[in-house]
Amino acid sequence: MALFGKSDPGASDPGASNSGASNSGASDSGASDPSVTNPGADEPSKLDLDVANAFVKMGTRDSNAPVKNGLAKETLISLLYQQADLLAKQGQQKQSSTLFEFAMHLSETKLEDAKTEQGFADLERQARYLMTNGRFALAVKIFESLAAAAPENQEVHLNLASIFHALNRQDDARKLLVSFFAQCPTEFIAADDSARKKGTLLVVSGFDKTYYKIGTRENGTFQRYRRGGHFMLKHLINTDPYDQYAYTISSDNISRSAPDVQYDLLLNTIADADTEYNSLKSLEVYTNEHPVAPIVNHPSNVLKTTRDQNYQRLNGLPGIRFPKTQRFFVGDKSVQTIMDEIEAAAFAFPLIIRETGTHTAVSTLLAYQKSELEAYLADVSGDSIYVIEFIENASAEGHYTKMRFFAIDGQLYPVVRHVDKVWNVHGGNRKTFMKNYAWMVEKEKQFLSDPASVIGEDTFALLQKLPDFVGLEFFGFDFTILGDGTVLIFELNPAMRHSFSHAKNSPYMRPHLQKISDAFQAMVDRKIAAT
Repeated sequence: MALFGKSDPGASDPGASNSGASNSGASDSGASDPSVTNPGADEPSKLDLDVANAFVKMGTRDSNAPVKNGLAKETLISLLYQQADLLAKQGQQKQSSTLFEFAMHLSETKLEDAKTEQGFADLERQARYLMTNGRFALAVKIFESLAAAAPENQEVHLNLASIFHALNRQDDARKLLVSFFAQCPTEFIAADDSARKKGTLLVVSGFDKTYYKIGTRENGTFQRYRRGGHFMLKHLINTDPYDQYAYTISSDNISRSAPDVQYDLLLNTIADADTEYNSLKSLEVYTNEHPVAPIVNHPSNVLKTTRDQNYQRLNGLPGIRFPKTQRFFVGDKSVQTIMDEIEAAAFAFPLIIRETGTHTAVSTLLAYQKSELEAYLADVSGDSIYVIEFIENASAEGHYTKMRFFAIDGQLYPVVRHVDKVWNVHGGNRKTFMKNYAWMVEKEKQFLSDPASVIGEDTFALLQKLPDFVGLEFFGFDFTILGDGTVLIFELNPAMRHSFSHAKNSPYMRPHLQKISDAFQAMVDRKIAAT
């Protein structure tokens, strides 16, 4: 008995036959209603017939379709689940949970039902509902049964791993997925039947230091997401017109079980050479041995975009400066040993320190004195850290500016121009600081429409040379302009998120963000057409 969606015989598919098992246990459905006759074990009750007739009148059921015993109960359960979903989306969690529990009680679904196709569908929907509403201890029991029943189902295993993570079972989460990807690295996603097929993509990701966890939505519900190491395709491309083979590299599985599929384009979404170094090295070997289809972001070039390598490569380019950056391995070294190594490298205070493989300033500190650095090192959890030269770049008014370009297929596309009163500039300030200064917003609008008019024609021409130098089809970089006209680049790599979230509060950004999506889509289509 499906509780949601197209397989629900009582709602979406009321014309379904009465063949097949039902988990409702509903041979006496409606017996408490004195108007209902007492049917035989397999005969529909009067209430079942009334419900079927109602669907016929609505035009959603064939009048000649047989009516199954328990149709009324199944319809009630389906409606309860749908209403529970609606209440959850409206933020009414208490009411939603009450209806959900009642629907589960009526359905009498058991974990062993995962062994049947229909029972599996029911349990999976229930488990996802529990996960969405933060009831992880209940959801994990169902997902474990589903994983045992379907050892090749990637969606189930990813959800189970993310719940393990939420329950502080990180080791279990990792073991689960390492084992899964060793056996099932490839997932096939067919093109949408309603779209004209454009080609076949091999979409590659990695599972080395990346992990799956549970995050909170704005409405208070929960969702699974992947943390670290990749750029998201969600807003860059409409994947409906493509067949996709999604391959996850883990523990060098690609050398033992290379993707034995035909594809038109290899789309490498692995973006962080610190987080997914081993995955990139494995993919590098594969692409060198299989130089057949075109590639978006060759792994060899992604590997060159670590912060320390960017310093070595970019800092010597005319008109460009990249802060001195050095990697220090932590391991079991004492704080004093690391302090001595940093001092020997001739870094001066203030300096920036951050764990490798992290973004959005989650591990970043601007240390002004030795004691702050010592305190940071005493609490560091990663294997290695970056120490980065701090280059003062505030304007005469005390404002810090960060601009971003995406480079797509050799062309630059403006993304943001943030201004803040703190050195570590991030996008959330548009709703807090920038909104108080109309000129800042107008300057960002100008940058998005005509970046050369803001940074200068010569500077724009200089930056336009970066795509060829970097050798990636897709990447982003953050920068500002120093007082002498030098471009100070803070960061450059493909691990930059493209979404329309900022456009919700700043609608003027939407058409420019859409140009980025259109450009990525056009690049994919051009490369496929050229094969």
